[in-house]
Amino acid sequence: MELYIEASQVFHWATKRHFQLWFTGQENNRHRRTESVLQRLSKQGKMRSIRYGKKLIYIAPKHVKGKKTDELYGLSKVVHGLACTEGLVRFYRARTEGVVVAERFFYGCGSVPEWGIIYPEGTMLLFEYCTKSNFFFSGKVKGKLQAYSRNLEKIESKFNSKAVVVFVFDVPKRVVENFVLGERHVGSVADAPPNSAGALSSAFFTDQESFLKVPIGQQLIAPIYYWNDGKQYPLRKNV
Repeated sequence: MELYIEASQVFHWATKRHFQLWFTGQENNRHRRTESVLQRLSKQGKMRSIRYGKKLIYIAPKHVKGKKTDELYGLSKVVHGLACTEGLVRFYRARTEGVVVAERFFYGCGSVPEWGIIYPEGTMLLFEYCTKSNFFFSGKVKGKLQAYSRNLEKIESKFNSKAVVVFVFDVPKRVVENFVLGERHVGSVADAPPNSAGALSSAFFTDQESFLKVPIGQQLIAPIYYWNDGKQYPLRKNV
C-alpha cells in the first residue's frame, strides 16, 4: 500500500487507470490489486476520493486539506489535475528510470511546473498543462514563458540538471502551430496569444489531442512537439 501512497504524493487527481498504468504499464486489463488497495486506502482516510462521472477519482489528503467532499476544488481543478497526472504517467512509462519531483519542491524557484522528472544523464523534463480558457483568455501562457525565461537557470541550479519545459495545450493543433510561429487570425476561433515562444529555447509545445494519441511508452519518441522554429520533434534527444 505504501507504493500507492507514494504515487499519490506526486499525482494530482488520478483515476484507477492512472495507478494501474504507473505500476504495470498496462491499462486494458482489470487490475484487482489496484482496485482493492485504493478502496482500502480510501476507507482508511489515506486517500480522498470523489465520484467524477461514472468513475471514482483519487487524491492525496494533503492536496485537499480542509476541503469538504462536495467542494474538492471544483470541476476546473479536477480537469486540470487529471490532465497533469495523465502527462506524468505517460512520461514516466516512457522512461521509468527518471526520478519524479513533485510540484511543491519547485516553490521558491519563481516558476512552478506541475511536476518534473530528473533523468540519470542530468537532464530534466518540466511539465505545464494549460486549459483552453487559460490559453485564450487569461494571458497565462505568455506570463509562464516569460517567467521561465527568468527562472529556468535557478531551477537548473537547484536540481543540478539541464531542463526542458513541455507545454500541453487543450486547443487544436493548428492553434499551437500558429502560437509557435507567432501568427494571429484576428476575429476567428483560432486567435492565439502573442508568441513568446522564441524567448525560451528550451520549451516545446503540443496539443492535448496529439499528446493523448501517442501509445503508452512512446511519449518521448513521438515527433509531436513544436519547437520555436515551427517544426515538430521528439523529446528523447533532450531528456
